Amino acid sequence: MVSSSSSSLPAISFQGIESNLPTQQIIQALLQQYEAPLRALQQAQSQNETKISDYQAIEADLGALESAAQAIAAPDAFASALSASSSDPAVASATLGTGASPGSVSFVVDQLAAADTLVSAGTVAATGDVVASGDLLVGRGGSGIGITAFSGSGLALGSHSIEVTQASAGASVSGASPLAASTTISSSNDALSLVVDGTTRNYTIAAGTYTASQLAAAVTQATGGTVTASVDAAGDLVLTTADQGSQATLQVASASANAALGLATGASGTGTDGIVNVDGTANTVSFISGAGTTTATLTSGTGGTISATLAAGGLSLGSMSAANVSVGNGSLQSVVSAINGAGLGISASALQVGTNAYALELASQATGQANDVTIDPNAFAASSLGALTTTTAGADALVRIGGATGYEVTSPTNTLGGLLPGVSIDLVATSQAPVTVSVSPDGSVAASKVQALVDAANKVLADIATDTAYDPTTNTAAPLNGDGSLELLAQQILGYFGAAIGSSPAADAGSAGSAAGLTLASGGTIGFDPTTFAADFAADPTGVAAMFTQGGTFAPSPPASTGDVSLVYAGNATAPGTYPLVVTHSATQASATGTAVFASSSSTLAGGETYTITMGSSVVQYAIGAGETLSQVASGLDAAFAASGLALSAQVVPNGSGSSLQVTSQLYGSSQSFTVAVSGTDELGLAAGSPYAGTDVAGTIGGVAATGDGQVLAAPVSDPTLAGLSLLVTTPGITSSTPIGSFTYAPGLAQQVASLSAASVAEPGGLLPAEVSGLEATDAGLASQITLQQQLVDQQQAALVQEFNSLEATLASLRAQGAYLANALGGTSFGSLGSATTSTSSSGG
Repeated sequence: MVSSSSSSLPAISFQGIESNLPTQQIIQALLQQYEAPLRALQQAQSQNETKISDYQAIEADLGALESAAQAIAAPDAFASALSASSSDPAVASATLGTGASPGSVSFVVDQLAAADTLVSAGTVAATGDVVASGDLLVGRGGSGIGITAFSGSGLALGSHSIEVTQASAGASVSGASPLAASTTISSSNDALSLVVDGTTRNYTIAAGTYTASQLAAAVTQATGGTVTASVDAAGDLVLTTADQGSQATLQVASASANAALGLATGASGTGTDGIVNVDGTANTVSFISGAGTTTATLTSGTGGTISATLAAGGLSLGSMSAANVSVGNGSLQSVVSAINGAGLGISASALQVGTNAYALELASQATGQANDVTIDPNAFAASSLGALTTTTAGADALVRIGGATGYEVTSPTNTLGGLLPGVSIDLVATSQAPVTVSVSPDGSVAASKVQALVDAANKVLADIATDTAYDPTTNTAAPLNGDGSLELLAQQILGYFGAAIGSSPAADAGSAGSAAGLTLASGGTIGFDPTTFAADFAADPTGVAAMFTQGGTFAPSPPASTGDVSLVYAGNATAPGTYPLVVTHSATQASATGTAVFASSSSTLAGGETYTITMGSSVVQYAIGAGETLSQVASGLDAAFAASGLALSAQVVPNGSGSSLQVTSQLYGSSQSFTVAVSGTDELGLAAGSPYAGTDVAGTIGGVAATGDGQVLAAPVSDPTLAGLSLLVTTPGITSSTPIGSFTYAPGLAQQVASLSAASVAEPGGLLPAEVSGLEATDAGLASQITLQQQLVDQQQAALVQEFNSLEATLASLRAQGAYLANALGGTSFGSLGSATTSTSSSGG
């Protein structure tokens, strides 16, 4: 069998070759005319698929361009283009985080944070030497709540909870009238007489002329610290005993200084007891000495007692960690293992300080005064270890804002947060001279984002140019040559960049067609110089950012509305334009104003009740101590809110002729809500109106009803013109439909490019998807035609093969017949068709 095949046809097979003709070549030549339409269709399909591939590549380019543009389109896109610096990195360094903004702060580092470390005064010869017996009470963080040392008796082994639920306070008396801006003290008005804890004490204030704060300091100095003086928010002098608890009392006696100090003879106050909860049992501490230490016996709810040494500063709200551990056989090694196994964040070590000399060291694993090691310093005094002495006191980092006499800021670690928004400051060393940490716009950070946009735009432009090109020297056209929509797309991209360059405040007057490092380069590309951009950005960060980002201006209606309107969000489909703004209701904060009215912020409360404020899943409890002033309650609540992370604040506000306490959410809107509950008589009058909630802004943008969320008013995303345009509306006090002005939205270069890219690749209807869809439909039609044409060629080939096979079969039959006839005719041979020979044989005789 002989066979042959063409590139697109089945193999040509023959049963035999009798004719000696070039049958394969003949059939292939005959099939050429049938294969011509097939090849034409295949070529058309190949060209079509090349176009699809090119369009899809440009589609991908536009997707990347949209992403790069969106990265710098939002109003705050360049807000993070910042860098932090320190005037003295050897003292402090800074790291940027979320929410950072330009600014600076100067401070002196007075003290670095340190971990508390105690070491035994003596040593033992070996770690197996016995140093203790029975149980040992160890804790961490006692000084944070006012407990400097403690020991246990009869306590259960394991962890114990110790929490101060009510802070102690000294007896306090407030002035009846504010201090004068300037007060002169002389022999005629320098006598102060106070009854402190039942004992009359007479003091003499040093002569001089004082401001209000200076006069308070002079009074404190005169009393020798037995009573401290301060000035409250209302300008009244406040006297407070150093001793704390209900046994501490204070009364103003008649004396010549009373008028100058604004004090009323007979005014009195009583201190506030501290309450310490130990394992569920509340212990009341009614006296804490302001000079030295006080020992209090605290009963545990699980049995046993704690003997606690209290600091002169009294008890503060908070809790500490504590555990009663068994020291096993009492050896030094056993003590070390027991403390390390308690999980208190305290590290115990047996230090070899010499030959056959081992000391005990206890160290807090965290820095800060509130993370100190709390233990009885004489727990090992009966052994040769002796008493525990502090080698490094737990300390908070301390800086003074502005300089040596500035406002104090402390931190339990050497990392400070909050001095500048979104900035973490790491303290390295103490300093005498102020160090300045600054956050400023960084053009190099912003330039990298713009470079990404330019690179993405140039990729689109280059691919369009390549795919639509025509080479006149070779008369060769690229696959997408003649596509005017692609050429228009390229011109639009270049046009947006050109318009931005021309209108930018950063345009270089000495170099036409350039701004912020951007230029329209030859060959239809975009040029970018990061160095020039960085310089322009440093000189005018707001103006350069506005060249790229979404923005707008608000024109208030006369009379000018208070507050402001600014852009929060605009979508790809948001149309540039001016939109009237009508507000029907301003956003409000959740706010609770007490119904109880007090004479002033220095008015005292009877106390003895606890307020519980709940916001979401967070709960704050604040116990009012007897004799606390209204301003002290506000300060205490603020501290409690801050410690629990609640976005609430407390303040004293005017209410008629007096003052009331007010609690307000820091944010706006209906999502800001809280409840107030009280165990007591509700002396502040806060619980009656609970729950409290804010309201969302309401109104229209461009005549379209918008949805409020806090102070943000957002148009529907489905609106074909506004497409989700969202504005921050801070105008307060509106309760009925009020036109407040109009907002003009300007998309900026990046958003224009992003919108164009998004529209070009949008499904359905976008330029590129439409082209690809049309070509894919054409491709499907061509594939169908190719299949049909292939079938026709296959059929023709089969017919030709059949014909030639029949011919060969006929020839083979004729040859067989010839051979038969030759044999029959006695030797005639048919060497070929139509030719015969005769052979003669002789017998030889």
